[in-house]
Amino acid sequence: MKIKRKLEMNRHQAMLEDLEQMHEKGEVSEQTYQEMKNKYIEKLKELEERLEEEHEELEIQLEELGEDMGELGLRISEKVNAAVAKAMDRVHLAVKSMPCSMEGYEMGESYSVEEVFEGSFDTDSVCIDFNTINGHIELKKWDEDTYKVVTTKKVRSYSEERARERLDKVQVNFSHQKNGTEMLRIDPDENGAAVSIVAYLPGKVKGGMLSRDHVITYDLDLESTNGHISVEGISAGKTEIETMNGRIELSQLHSETLDAETMNGRIVLEDSEVDTGNVTTENGRLELMNAKGKTLTGSTDNGSIHGKLSFEHAELRTDNGSIRITPRGRGEYQVKTDMGSISIDVDRSIPYHIEARTDVGKVRIASDLEVSSKNKHRATIKSAAYEGAEERLYIEARTDMGSIRIH
Repeated sequence: MKIKRKLEMNRHQAMLEDLEQMHEKGEVSEQTYQEMKNKYIEKLKELEERLEEEHEELEIQLEELGEDMGELGLRISEKVNAAVAKAMDRVHLAVKSMPCSMEGYEMGESYSVEEVFEGSFDTDSVCIDFNTINGHIELKKWDEDTYKVVTTKKVRSYSEERARERLDKVQVNFSHQKNGTEMLRIDPDENGAAVSIVAYLPGKVKGGMLSRDHVITYDLDLESTNGHISVEGISAGKTEIETMNGRIELSQLHSETLDAETMNGRIVLEDSEVDTGNVTTENGRLELMNAKGKTLTGSTDNGSIHGKLSFEHAELRTDNGSIRITPRGRGEYQVKTDMGSISIDVDRSIPYHIEARTDVGKVRIASDLEVSSKNKHRATIKSAAYEGAEERLYIEARTDMGSIRIH
């Protein structure tokens, strides 16, 4: 399709050149010349825009393909590790009678056991402090008045007997502290095992006969080294989340402050509201869908940023990846990518001012937007009602290498 579009552009360009020559020779009238010239120029502009759109879509597809290939690589790695584990299990059984019997090298089949902790809260302010090295952490709101925490201990071993011995040695170290601020805490002694945590938390604490129920506000401190972390439906004061190898998924989260960081994995903030938020990943995309609040900072070294969001102030940056955002309502946005395209869907219901700049690429603007100035690499788009408006939208968009589309 791209080649066909390019050939069609070349054909119309040749037709325009022929028209110019005919005009110079007096073979066509001035009126016919102007009508046909405008027609050819408009067609060339249309073809060029389509070509750029296809190029932009191809960039995004290649980028998403790269991210998918990265996740596929992780899954393949897990499969390879499992195959190696089985092979090592056979080797272990073959040499277990030797003096050096590989007793310290635990591989083989996977064995797991659950420990469940249940209780209730006395106050409407609770701290959740969960930490694990190898395993995921999930928090979910449910409609019960009590909490339920399910921990899963998992090991690999060459025999079930040995696995049970190892599982017995893994201490979850769960505690529910009620002196002062209520706190649920898990800090396991893993001893080479993996410990995953899934917590079901109540949204309200029951009042007495003469008092109403109170919404529980949680302070979250969640940390894993190798595992994903997810939070769903929680009202929080402070939320701190960190993992090194794993994604972070936050849905229906209401938090005064948010600090979420992963090294290898995407971050999803969906249907959520945060007063002040910071989301950072080194290798992975940011998905900010129906997110709102006062201030948000989002960054990734290698990955795209996509979002439909409403913040008073937001700064979004990626070194290598595209940015596609749909800001809604008033606010100030700064979006920057070193290598990648930028696409912004402008809210027409509010006065807007957009500064767009690219070093290598073009700026394309929807025809119904008010353009103050424009050249190939820069543009100022500003509505007449912007100056003096109390509710207004300001956006700075910058890419070093890529196109910018304002639509």
